[in-house]
Amino acid sequence: MKKVTARQFDIYNYVKEFILLHKYPPTIREIGDKFGIKSTNGVRDALNALERKGLIKKLSNQARGISLPQSVFPHVNAVNLPVIGRIAAGTPILAEENIEETLTIDKAMLPRSSEIFALRVQGDSMTGDGILNGDIAIIRMQKSAERGQVIAAILGGDATLKHYHPTEHKIELRASNPKYHPITVSKSEDFSIAGILAGVIRKC
Repeated sequence: MKKVTARQFDIYNYVKEFILLHKYPPTIREIGDKFGIKSTNGVRDALNALERKGLIKKLSNQARGISLPQSVFPHVNAVNLPVIGRIAAGTPILAEENIEETLTIDKAMLPRSSEIFALRVQGDSMTGDGILNGDIAIIRMQKSAERGQVIAAILGGDATLKHYHPTEHKIELRASNPKYHPITVSKSEDFSIAGILAGVIRKC
């Protein structure tokens, strides 16, 4: 590996710790604010250098388009996580009970609860939360949620990822992309909570 400067190493450590803490990567602006780099080009230059040296991977045209190679994490902490079916971030689609693939990831990125599952996001309704089409949503299994939490909601057998906003007579499932209207669920409809969002994984 090519030599890494002290500033590049600090930025790399910040990105790594940010991903482990938040389950998604920081934006260029967040990195700039952390290190007092006023120019976005200055941050991009540092990230480009880290990518050339094999420490990160970048996705173009995405606000949170940074990922860490699997080799960054100690193999001893790696666990296999099955990705089961798909979950919509737009309109509900069928969440098929089949394993599409298995991800090998660092267990530090997962919630402590053993009752978790992963679903692939389709659509762009949750981009306001940094959840993009193709991301892997890590869901902690539970049947209840607090107001405002992002849940995996099941509507008549279909699944969607939305913010949970219950009222006395109905439930609103709200997107974070303003172009999508809330989905209104009446008390009589077939609705359940499969779990709450515990993290997001972005694959290169």
